[in-house]
Amino acid sequence: MKLADRIAIVTGGARGIGEAIATRFAAEGATTVILDLDGAAAAETAARLGGTGHACDVSVRASVEAAVAEVLAAHGRIDILVNNAGLGLAGPSETFSDEEWDASIGIMQTGVFYCSQIVGRHMLERGRGAIVNISSINAWEAFPMRLAYCAAKAAVVAMTEVLAIEWAGRGIRVNSVAPGVTRTALVQKGIDDGVIDVVAYQAKTPMHRFGEPDEIARAVLYLACDE
Repeated sequence: MKLADRIAIVTGGARGIGEAIATRFAAEGATTVILDLDGAAAAETAARLGGTGHACDVSVRASVEAAVAEVLAAHGRIDILVNNAGLGLAGPSETFSDEEWDASIGIMQTGVFYCSQIVGRHMLERGRGAIVNISSINAWEAFPMRLAYCAAKAAVVAMTEVLAIEWAGRGIRVNSVAPGVTRTALVQKGIDDGVIDVVAYQAKTPMHRFGEPDEIARAVLYLACDE
C-alpha cells in the first residue's frame, strides 16, 4: 500500500489515463479525488474507487479554487496532485479556431498553472507534497494538425522544470510523465475520425504498439509515492 492514508487529486480522472491513475492510486491505499469537467462521470468513477468526484473546469481559477476548498474541507489536506486533464482537438493550423485554441491552452496549460499554484500553496504550508504533470511525447515530437496540443504539452514540461527547481528545497517534488500514444477512448475517437493513422503512429513507436493506460499509471504512481 504505497499510498496508504494519502489524499490524491487527479484532474481529468473520470476516464482514460486519468481513470487508470485514479484506479492505481486507490489500489495502493490512497483516497482518490477526481476533478473533471464531467461532474457526473467524476462522481461515478470516484464512487467505484471509494473516493469523491467533483465537477471542475481547470481552465477557470474560481472553479479550481472552489473544488480545492471542498477537498480540504472534506479531507483536511492534499498530499498528491496529478495534472492530467486534457483534450485532443486537431485540425489544420491555418483554420484552427480561436475557440479551439483557447480551450486547448486553457485546459492543458493554464489549468496546470492554476491547479499547481492553488494546491501548491497548501503543500508549501505543510512542507510536503508531490505533483505529477502529464505531458506528452508531443512536447518534443511534432505532429501535423496538433499545433495547440504540442504547444501546451511543451509548456507543461517547462512549467514542471520551473516548479521542480523552485519548490524542491521546500519539500515539494514536481515531476512529469510524457506518454506516447496510449490506447484510450480519446485516441480511439481520433482513429474513428481518421485523424490518427494507426500504422504511422505504431511505426514511430519502438515497441510498435500503443501504450496502455495502466502502464502510464504505474509510472505516475512511482513519482507520487515515497520511493
